[in-house]
Amino acid sequence: MNRKSGISLVIVATAVIIMLTLISVASVVGSNAITSANFDEYISNIRRVADDVNEYYVENKTLPVTSEIVTTSSLSDEFRGEATLNGDLNNKLFVIDVSLLKDSTIKNGTGTVQNQDVYLVAEDTNNVYYMKGFKYKSKTYYGVE
Repeated sequence: MNRKSGISLVIVATAVIIMLTLISVASVVGSNAITSANFDEYISNIRRVADDVNEYYVENKTLPVTSEIVTTSSLSDEFRGEATLNGDLNNKLFVIDVSLLKDSTIKNGTGTVQNQDVYLVAEDTNNVYYMKGFKYKSKTYYGVE
C-alpha cells in the first residue's frame, strides 16, 4: 500500500474541534465582560443622578421632581426589599425630572412610570433608584447598595 503525504482527516477534525472550543470560550468571556461593563455603567448612572439630585437640592432647597409619587406597595418584592435595606420602605418616592439635572449624559429616566423608565428619589434620605432596575447575575438592582 502506498502512503501519500498530506493531512489526514483526523488531524483536520482535531484542529476544527480545537478552534471551535477556543471560539466558544472567547464568546463566553466576551459576553461576561460586556454584561459586567453594562452593570458598571448602570451603577455610574445611578451615582451621577444621585449626585446631581443632591447638588440641585443644595442649590434650590427642593428636589428636582415631577408631581408624580410612586408608592412602594406598587413595586416588586425585590424593589421593596432593596428599599427596606436602605430605610426607604415608608418614604415617598418621587419621580425625578431628569431635564432639571445638569448632566446631559444621562440617557435613562426620561420615560414614564408606566414603562418604568424613570428615576425615583426617596423623600427623607434622597436615595435614588431606577424603577426598571438592572438584572445582573440573577439579581435585579434598583439603586446602589
